[in-house]
Amino acid sequence: MIRMSTNDRPSDHSASGAGGVDSTPSPLPCPETFADDVVLRSYAGPGDLPGMTAAGNAWRASNGYLEFVTLDSTRVYYANLTNCDPATDCIVAERDGSLVGYARVQWADTRDGKRAYATILIVPPGPARVAVIDALFDRAEARATAIAAGHDTDRPRILDAFAPGADADLIAAARRRGHAAVRWTFEMIRPDLEGIPEVPMPAGLEVRPVRPEHLRAIWEADVEAFRDHWGWVDESEGSWERFRADPLNDPTLWRIAWDGDAVAGQVRSYVDAETNAKTGRLIGWTEYISVRRPWRRRGLARALLADSLRAIRDRGMQEAALSVDAGNETGALALYESLGFAVHRTEIVFHRPLPGYEVDRPIEAVR
Repeated sequence: MIRMSTNDRPSDHSASGAGGVDSTPSPLPCPETFADDVVLRSYAGPGDLPGMTAAGNAWRASNGYLEFVTLDSTRVYYANLTNCDPATDCIVAERDGSLVGYARVQWADTRDGKRAYATILIVPPGPARVAVIDALFDRAEARATAIAAGHDTDRPRILDAFAPGADADLIAAARRRGHAAVRWTFEMIRPDLEGIPEVPMPAGLEVRPVRPEHLRAIWEADVEAFRDHWGWVDESEGSWERFRADPLNDPTLWRIAWDGDAVAGQVRSYVDAETNAKTGRLIGWTEYISVRRPWRRRGLARALLADSLRAIRDRGMQEAALSVDAGNETGALALYESLGFAVHRTEIVFHRPLPGYEVDRPIEAVR
């Protein structure tokens, strides 16, 4: 699994480069016209991003997402992709000149020794939706297979796919292709910001205001902490650039715990004012929660999250939200539930062996 971001369910932590990669890949075959006068074509550059953003937000709304994306965040994301060249690895579907869906392929090396080729599909409600999903899915998986053929690696290779629990069409499309559900992600919400517990910071640790010179250490600490998590993939400078340029960054809301000169843990909260204006809700996001291994099991995550809840409350928010891997080995789900968060929405991660590179042992499903 590729760790997901708030963008179009791609990787937030993408893989760094690897040897044996085809540096001159062939583009997906298009343009092509099929059902209901839908045309498939290759990504045409930044001019496609407004349509992709609009399509992505329509898809989010139909699946109950609490957060939308902005054109600025989409531009930052596509300017800093890793192991994905949109010119060859992204295909769009349009009808009468309007974008009605898109797919992207991105690969990563995972913690458990596999190489995962992720297919990200975004198709909002509309005519011939199932046909659009099928066409994009088939071409994206064909592209993933072509990319894999150019890789020299002895890692088992798998295909990744993602679907919101409410998207029956996308789930059915994944299953028709032999994908099995292996992991679940929850989007959680705390419906009010009353009664936030007072949780003391563990002895020897302190929260300090964030300064520009802290940013690299904060990012590297988050990368290190997530090495222990299912689905972790090798990091990249592209991810660092996305982190630095994220338009939602608000270090005044971040709670970074230090032990001397070392970052012990963090919660990097933010407020998405544009989404709040669209939905009429006042939600603050207490996200990017991580604690490095030497400082775990001391109550640090609880203390940082409680402090973060107060911070977004003081900023005028009325609700808090976050996302979590349901099978997180550190017990994150139980921690969030104990602090008043409840599941709002589910997302499913699917795997299937890449044809020709089958894994002998079954893939474990965790829910």
